[in-house]
Parts: sequence; structure tokens; C-alpha cells
Amino acid sequence: MSAQLRDLRSRFSTSQVFEQGQPEYHKQSEPWSKHAELNPKLVIQPTTLDGMQKAVHFLYDSDLDFAIRSTGTGSVSARDVILSTHGFKSFSFDKTVETVTVGAGLDWGEVDALMEDGAPGYAVVGARCPWVGVAGSSLVGGLSWLSHEFGMISDPQNLLDAQVVLRDGNVVWAAKEEPDLMFALRGGGGNFGVLTALTFRARPYVEKVFGGAIALPYSALRETAKGVAAMSIRTADPKVAMHVVNVGPGLGMPDQGSRPGIGIMMFDARGEAHARSKDGFAWAFEIPGAHEVSTSTCTLKQTHAVAETFRNYQGNNMFWLSAPLIEGDLDDEMLVRVWKWYEDSIEAHPGFGAGSTVLLEFMQENAFNSSSSRNSTAWPHSGHRHVLQLVLGCKPETAPANVQEIVMKRFHAAGREVAGDRETREFLPWFLNEWNDLRQVYGENYDRLMEIKKRFDPENRFHKGVDLMRARVSEGMTV
Repeated sequence: MSAQLRDLRSRFSTSQVFEQGQPEYHKQSEPWSKHAELNPKLVIQPTTLDGMQKAVHFLYDSDLDFAIRSTGTGSVSARDVILSTHGFKSFSFDKTVETVTVGAGLDWGEVDALMEDGAPGYAVVGARCPWVGVAGSSLVGGLSWLSHEFGMISDPQNLLDAQVVLRDGNVVWAAKEEPDLMFALRGGGGNFGVLTALTFRARPYVEKVFGGAIALPYSALRETAKGVAAMSIRTADPKVAMHVVNVGPGLGMPDQGSRPGIGIMMFDARGEAHARSKDGFAWAFEIPGAHEVSTSTCTLKQTHAVAETFRNYQGNNMFWLSAPLIEGDLDDEMLVRVWKWYEDSIEAHPGFGAGSTVLLEFMQENAFNSSSSRNSTAWPHSGHRHVLQLVLGCKPETAPANVQEIVMKRFHAAGREVAGDRETREFLPWFLNEWNDLRQVYGENYDRLMEIKKRFDPENRFHKGVDLMRARVSEGMTV
């Protein structure tokens, strides 16, 4: 161990340091995807703001290779040190101004539980999956079941402020003290410092919604595709949302090969009667072979828990992600083409069936248009877009030598094969790969982002994941 590593280790108590060989080391150091594992020599997990300040200042001025690890699905690692925010688990609700301030070490499942106990009758615009980290999702835009009504997680009306430890160890609340930094944090990837807390708008919201999943057989694909297309044209109710996902290991079910069944994941804040009506999801309930997997009237916490099974991917698989955006109203064959892309991907490597997901997020127009302009957030978003979330992965022991090459070929083909001449060439900024050009991702806001980056990180020490200086995602990482 180098002198710098020994010096860093000596500055923290043994409960805040994890080294190779210790029982907790693997849990604290493993990335979401096995392909990104770099086996760092130390994991430092400060539990106080003062400790985080000391760690950031030391690492920035050192020669050590380091990465910042929040809670959730990111796959960033480092050869020397992971600086973890897991120790920041604070929660406070201010009913007088309707805000919630949370620690950057929380995931959204933890926030759901804290909201139920500490802020009943309120909700924040947060991720739909309990294992997604609060900090990471907020730094890259973030979508919610509530986005049709209130917009994206990082939009100014939802994410109000963020506490950041800067490279010299100083602490700022960005919205109050550094508005340019706050702009950059709204979808810009976060490599400007280290987030320790975030403040969100808390909104009065119903305590119970109707949600869950319906499983449909592969034989019903074309009928389901027509129903999904019709709903994308018909539905403008901001309290109704839907995703379509392949039935398989992600939903806690067996691998169904290259022609899996279809899962309809529903959200209806108007209640069960509305969800089962023609204004909701009657068309899906009525498809022959439809099976209600986990439908009920439940809290937001319970609704989000339907996706808990996807957590099993963490640390067990090698996988990569991409999320091209699809324009406007869906045609009757869109879902058929999505399933064909998945079928061709599994046939390219059958092992993908054990660790892959295709998920079409049906989005209403307001989700991408709720902020005042494309320049109000680092990631410019507007127009009517749907999200095609693609996950290709497999067990390490089944992966061919060229597995990453196979994955990237399939990702490159996705927009063309699914959208055809309506391909947008736009991508969500949280499922990016080395071939994504960040100048294209951030568009008209890239130059401003670069100026902010040079000011807050002139040495480009915060570069794991979104590497703005090089206009790409850092090698071997998945954002």
C-alpha cells in the first residue's frame, strides 16, 4: 500500500474504512455490473460532513485513482479508492414550506419508507425502482411514475437544492450559493464535486394508488402492441402511467428465451375502478391469457417494490445499458419491433436470457416539457418522447470473449431497428456508453457545461462515468 493510501486510511476510524479481505469489503466495493470491477484497495465511507470534506480535499490533491460511489445502479470503480456516500442517510420534512431534504446515501426505497412515516400524504418526484440511488438519479435527469404530472426528478420545480463538497473541501448549497453549479447538477452527471444532501419539493398526493403488473403470453404480442399504441395516442391523464417489459428474470420469473411474454406495469393514481375501465387498462385485462401478477391498491412504497426483483442483477451479472428515445405516438408495430430486437439479441448470445431486459416506458408529453426551457437544466429535453431501456447481460461464466462487442452492436442497431426513420438519435443521460458523444447528448448546453466543469474541476479529477472533458463515458464504466 502506497504512502498516500496509508495516510488516507489513518485519517478515518476503522468503521469507515473497508479493505480487501474484510467481510464487508465486497459489499461496499462491488459495482452493479461485474464487468466494471476494479477491486479498489480501499473504500472510504465518511459518516460526517467534516469527514467527507477531508476525504475529498485529500483525494483531489493526491495521485490516487478514485471514484465516487453513491447508492444505486452505477458501475464506476477505481484502482485505489472508492469514496462512498453511503454514510449520509439523513431525512427531514418541513411541512411549512413543503420540502424534503435527504442524504445522498439513501436509495429511493429508503426514501419511500421515510416519507410514509415522516411525511404522510406527501410525495416527491422520485424513481420508480427502490434500488435506484437518490443522488445518481437526480444528477442525470431521472424519471418517476409522477413525471407525467410534475416532470423529471432534476427539473427545477422538483429538485430545489443540493449540498456539494467541492474539490478544496468547502461546502456549498448550490442553488443558493452557486447557481451555475446547480444548473450543471440538473442532468449533467455530477462530476463537479461530491453530493451529500438534496432538497426536493414535497407535494400533497394520494396515499394509495392502483398498481402492479399484468403478464401476457408471447402469442398476444400483436394484440398487445395495438393496445399500447392506442393508449399512447389516447391517454393524456397525468395520473396514469405504463411500462412494457419482457417477462423473465428481471421480474423474478424464469428465463423465457428469445420470445418472452409481455409484462404491463401499471400506475393509476385515480384508483382501481379507473384502472380497470376503458379510460385505464381495460384493454390489457381483456387480452386472452392475461394474468395479474401483483395488482393491488397500495402505497407508493409498495408500488415501487414491484421492481425489487431487478435488484438481483447487482453484482451477479456482466451487463450494459442503453436508453434511446423514441418520438411521439407509437404505431401498431412498435412493440413488435422491440420484441424482434430482443429476440435477435438473445439469438446473438443465448446467455443474455439470464440477465437482460427490454423496457418501453410510455411517456406523456409533459414529462419532457415541464421545465421552462431546454436551457433550464444541463440535459436539454423537450418534445414528446418515449424511453426504450435496454439491458443486455449474462453470467460471467457464460460470457464469450467478445461479449461487449456483441452488446454494442445490438445497442447501435436498436434505434434503427425499432424506430426506423423516426429514430431520434437522442439518449437518456443515465444509460450511456463509451461510444455516446457527450457533445451530442448535451447539445446546445455542452459549452456552458464545459465552462462550469473547468471552474469546479480544473484538473478533471472527477471523471468516472460522465467525463465531460473528453466528451465521453469513461472506459469500462456504465452511467
